[in-house]
Amino acid sequence: MASDDTPWRYYEQTVVQFDAPACSGRVVPVSLGGGDESPPLGSLHVVTAVQPDGEPGSADSLARLGVLDRELTAAGIRAIPAVGSSLDGGHAEESRAIFGLSDDQARQLGLRFGQVAVFAWSGSRWSLSACASDRQTHRGWKWITEVERISDV
Repeated sequence: MASDDTPWRYYEQTVVQFDAPACSGRVVPVSLGGGDESPPLGSLHVVTAVQPDGEPGSADSLARLGVLDRELTAAGIRAIPAVGSSLDGGHAEESRAIFGLSDDQARQLGLRFGQVAVFAWSGSRWSLSACASDRQTHRGWKWITEVERISDV
């Protein structure tokens, strides 16, 4: 699926919501060089266990996320909940923001869970990397807090 431009464009336009105890907001992809510089949560990867074309809230999807959580906990890898969604919010799926993995480790983890791609957030780059090929897209990013979203209304 990573070689097909249609689904890849959807992934490129994904926003991710983070609700960490000390920091809550969403990352929105922007043109490279046109965004913020330092991720407020530090460098991380976003991986989901929800199957492409699967139902995000189904029993199967929740069970798969449970397996991902147990694997991360057993390996001592820090992760927090994250939700990836379309720009219009019409599609959303629970994911995990994972700390301390290399890009290759994150791609391999995504591949084990049947994913097309994973996100990497480091420095000024918000990257989309295919799990089973070398396809990548690098963008800039903008951090939007809940306060900023409310004031935009």
